[in-house]
Parts: sequence; structure tokens; C-alpha cells
Amino acid sequence: MKIDFHVHTGYSPDSLIHIADLKRKSDALGVIPALTDHYSIGAHLEARSLGLRFIPGEEILTDKGDLIGLYLNELIPKGIPFLEAVDSIHEQGGFAYIPHMFDYGRNGVHADEDEAAKADIVEVFNARCMDDGFNQKARAFALKSNLPGAAGSDSHYLFEFGSTYAELPDFELDNPLMLMKALPRASLVTKKAPFYVHGTTALIFRAKTLFR
Repeated sequence: MKIDFHVHTGYSPDSLIHIADLKRKSDALGVIPALTDHYSIGAHLEARSLGLRFIPGEEILTDKGDLIGLYLNELIPKGIPFLEAVDSIHEQGGFAYIPHMFDYGRNGVHADEDEAAKADIVEVFNARCMDDGFNQKARAFALKSNLPGAAGSDSHYLFEFGSTYAELPDFELDNPLMLMKALPRASLVTKKAPFYVHGTTALIFRAKTLFR
């Protein structure tokens, strides 16, 4: 089973991915996305209506950087304290996933290590990290904290999706506990995103903000 743990759709203010297009590519490649839009879970309903297999999530801006909630069914508001966000994720039966942890230019988590270790999963490879050192530090933190690692493309464009993912033993996708049992046996397939995605993503954000 192949899972990309960090994917944005048009429900994010800086992404152009349409759910129908994502489903076609997901079906073709056999890669299951975790839908982790910024401050939105709106994609979940549309994805279910189209029959997309996915993990429902959200990327939450906390007071100490970005945090992803996996297996969410309720929106968690942005700007809340990091540990409160972790608790809110757990209350929904989900898991707290730290993306691009040391990439401080992209809202990497700047909680102290004891706080960060309250999360459940660390993104040890983010395809949009321009400096390989950010992913290396995340991997070292995961090992030190005895937390499982995963990989995310952080796709905002459809062409980014499908080249970075974690390959796990098959499990019941709708069962979060089964994911956590499978993660320690995951192997990661990774490919860095091209450098130009960063500036163009910012332009999309400005355009969508202007015309909404």
C-alpha cells in the first residue's frame, strides 16, 4: 500500500489540484493521498462523493508552526497552541503528524523537543524542503524520540503527486490504529520537488486571495 501523507487540493489557498484529477492519478499510480489542506477539511466530502481512497486530514497552523492532523472529521482552527492542537487531534481519534519540522522558513515546528515528541508521526522526508539538512534533522529527531517516520510530497500541483510516498504492508485504511502498526515497516520512496514550485505557489495564494 502506497500513501503520500501530505497532499493539498484546491481547498487550500495556495493549491490548484482538483479532486477529480487527483482521483484519476491516484487510481493510475496506486498512491493513496492524505488530504491535508490548510485550514480546511472541505475536500473530504467531495473526495468521498467521487470515490477517492484517502486519509482525511488538515494542516493546522499552531502557535509553534504547522501540524497535520490525520483521520480528522472536524476542523481544528488555526492559531491554537501546539499542544492543544495535538490534544484536539487525539480527541478525534486521529494522529498528530509533524511536517517539514526544521524548515523554519515554511512554518516548521519550533516547539521544544519534549513538546514535539507529543506528536505521533514525523515527516522525515518532505519533497519541498530545498535543504536536505531539514529532512535529515527530522529523521534524527524521529529516531531520538522513537517516533515513526513518513514521507509527504506536500503537493500543491498535480504533477508533484505520485513520486514521494511511504510503501506499507496492506492494512484497513479506515482504521487509524492499523496505520500505526504498519508504519514501522514502511519503506520510503522519495523525490525532491523542483525549486520553482515555491515561488509559483505564493503567486497562487495571492491570486486566489485577491479574486475570492
